[in-house]
Amino acid sequence: MTLSQITAFFLLILSVIGISMVVHSWIDKRRIKKNFLRLAAELQGLVAQENALVYPYFTGDIDGRRFDLFFKVVKVGRQHILYYIYSLKADLPCDLLLLKAEYFKPIKNEETFSGDAGQIVPEAAPNYQLRSLNPEAAREIFEKAGVKEFLSPLDEFSSLQLGPDALVVGKPYDGPSDTEPSHIVRNVETLKNLAKAMERCFIPA
Repeated sequence: MTLSQITAFFLLILSVIGISMVVHSWIDKRRIKKNFLRLAAELQGLVAQENALVYPYFTGDIDGRRFDLFFKVVKVGRQHILYYIYSLKADLPCDLLLLKAEYFKPIKNEETFSGDAGQIVPEAAPNYQLRSLNPEAAREIFEKAGVKEFLSPLDEFSSLQLGPDALVVGKPYDGPSDTEPSHIVRNVETLKNLAKAMERCFIPA
């Protein structure tokens, strides 16, 4: 084969791979939208999708709390990872950030990261790093609300941002099984109960 033939052959392979990836992504998005529409019928929510090339998202109201379910591409080092994110409205006076240890490498610039994400609250939860801009208040609410008890049913999520305005939990997207309505409803129920438990810590006696 000549150089031009080899080049044309590889370009053909790349184009086939590219088309295959686009088709797979399109089918995946259709499955997700179908699952979200089933979820909307159960939770009385809305499903939106700007066009067939972007991921759909879900929004609804759960017992007076706004709930959003969406996808976001996150840059981790040189990689771009598609994250699947739940957001449930809450009203808390401080923030707690829980990072699952197995998903995150050591922070290169701890000072800068601490300024954004807060200081480490030591020995709070096994397998997690707890951070907060208000470490003392974070430890108090973590213990009083029994946050540790909620981590097991939320084990699939690699990061949990709890407060001040919402409970936001996310994970790398694994496939359409993540968007099964029954699975989502279980997670939403856990988040709702967690929000209530944390908010009760600040209700005057």
